[in-house]
Amino acid sequence: MMFAALIDTFNAIATPIAAIVLNALWEGVLLVAAVWLFVRSWPQLNASTRYAIWSATLAAVVIVPIATTLPFFTFAAAKQPVTSTSSSPETSAKAQRVVRAPMVTHALTTAVKRAEAPAQSAATPPALPPRFRVTFPLPLTIGVFALWVILALLALARLTIGLLRLEQLKRDALPLPVEYRDSMERWPRANKGSREVRLCVSDETDVPVAVGLFDSMILIPRSLLERLSAPEVDQISLHELAHLRRGDDWTNGFQRVALALLAWNPAALFVSQQLDLEREVACDDWVLGLTGTVRPYALCLTKMAETSTWPRQPMPAPGVFATRKHISLRIERLLGAGRNIATTLALGPTAVAVAVVATLSLAIAVIAPSVAAPCLQALAPQQPIAAVAPIPPAPKVVRIFEYRNVATAAAVPSVHTPAAATVHSPSVDVHVPGTDVHVPAVNVHVPEVNVPHVDVHAIVQNALKGMPLQHMVSQAAVQECSGCNYSGANWAGKDLRGRNFTGVDLSRANLSGTDFSSGHFSGVDFTRANLHGASFRNASLVGCDFTGADLTGVDFSGAKLSGCQFTSARMSSSELRAVLDTCTGCDFSNADLSGADLSHVKTNGIDFSRANLSGANLSGSEFTGTDFSKARFDGANLAGATFNGCDFSGTDLSHVDLSKVKMIGTDFSNHERPTPEP
Repeated sequence: MMFAALIDTFNAIATPIAAIVLNALWEGVLLVAAVWLFVRSWPQLNASTRYAIWSATLAAVVIVPIATTLPFFTFAAAKQPVTSTSSSPETSAKAQRVVRAPMVTHALTTAVKRAEAPAQSAATPPALPPRFRVTFPLPLTIGVFALWVILALLALARLTIGLLRLEQLKRDALPLPVEYRDSMERWPRANKGSREVRLCVSDETDVPVAVGLFDSMILIPRSLLERLSAPEVDQISLHELAHLRRGDDWTNGFQRVALALLAWNPAALFVSQQLDLEREVACDDWVLGLTGTVRPYALCLTKMAETSTWPRQPMPAPGVFATRKHISLRIERLLGAGRNIATTLALGPTAVAVAVVATLSLAIAVIAPSVAAPCLQALAPQQPIAAVAPIPPAPKVVRIFEYRNVATAAAVPSVHTPAAATVHSPSVDVHVPGTDVHVPAVNVHVPEVNVPHVDVHAIVQNALKGMPLQHMVSQAAVQECSGCNYSGANWAGKDLRGRNFTGVDLSRANLSGTDFSSGHFSGVDFTRANLHGASFRNASLVGCDFTGADLTGVDFSGAKLSGCQFTSARMSSSELRAVLDTCTGCDFSNADLSGADLSHVKTNGIDFSRANLSGANLSGSEFTGTDFSKARFDGANLAGATFNGCDFSGTDLSHVDLSKVKMIGTDFSNHERPTPEP
């Protein structure tokens, strides 16, 4: 139990993060494209304004996917507990006693609504609008989460190593000689701001770099002092001072952390490149504002680019050099005619850009689909609900519920009942007459809703006894349902012949001996369900997931299966043969089929990749378009088998009897093609 709880907790953490990562891909592209068009349409923006706009864009790329994804997961969680209430005999005589219980699914929310007082309806929080769902298998979401963790940890590790290297450079640096400092014309008069900035020489760095955070320092390579004149070193020092005056050491640090958390997002990489460029151009403009000489500064940068050694490894600190493309773009901008070299932030364009980003973020929040959110619904914990106060000995009127006309029929009314509480009513016989139900000021309308054999009175009486909702559902008639959540339900032995289920969650449900014959099932989740002895005779199953389910003794005779997944499902050879004879495009990857009797079966498009077929009997079988890549065939009997268009890439067949095997169009990539014995 503890291990299962840990697995559920891990899934509950990994699934939202994977959904955020996937949503960030397309949402980031939309945000960056909009801002890029805005910046291109306003060419007179100065570098400081562009830097502020791209900084706001990077923040939106991080925040918007989180804000548009998490509401789907919080909505799937259990409702808050209902507080205990007390009432006097007078108020109970007025018949306002409602028994409450958690809603079965989001579909039942629209199908069955209770008639409550206006005050209670006003207090109910508004439901999220229905969204388009993009559901990914749980293994895929776990893979996305694992990939994100690996890339983020690698990026954070590189950032940490870079920061440690900067600290080492600061410790080993020496102050710039006084005679060289005195020959610099503008450095002594430059405004250093409120921070104490030290100008030092380093033998360990390749390019000038501004190292800030808690101890501001400008590091000049010693080799650069030999190649550049004092005025040129003066200009380079002013450029690095501009970084510290602008606080680029802190903003660059936040940028590197955000980029590490979005390491594989192309939109974040593009924004980071724009920030690096605009940061350097803004510092160039700051130097031009002090010196007023464009061409000498451009020649200084050109000389450095031609004679200096490029950084052996990138450092997480702003510096003169980033990439060769950036240095060429900076020189081109310096020499451009009519360019805006102001160093102040233009509030008007910045406000317009932020408004564009905010508007697009709201639009994305409206249209954002629920990516991978359904994977978490089965993991949402059911929270306890407080007991309703004891009912005094007085006649009670139980409020029944209004059925509204909906597209799908509802199986059970969305009543509210305590999940594990009992109602203490000593010496009181609570009786709900079968024919005289009083509904004060409520218009009960039932327009063609088919709910056969549902004893509403029995459900209400069971609710008053504190019976759990799942047990009540198991006693009621289950109708056709779309998108319902019956995870963990107990339907053992029920007669559900001819039912239609679409997108229904039956994971971990007890379906032992249940009769599903002649039914239609599309996208139903049977993962880890107990289907021992169940019947799917003559049923149609499309895209169903039986991962980890117990299928021993299941009757699949006459059933038609397409695109179903049976990874780690437990079944005997008889059930397996019945599935393979009728299934198209089913997934048995990583399945343990060792010793299985699969002789004389005919399959089409089955996935046996990485499956264990050791000792299996495949003699006389016909496999068409089947994937056997990296499967195990040790000791398997393939005599008389036919493989047409199958994939054996990465499969070791060196110890397999291939006598009388017929192979047509078989793929043996990354494997030496076996030669059948004559």
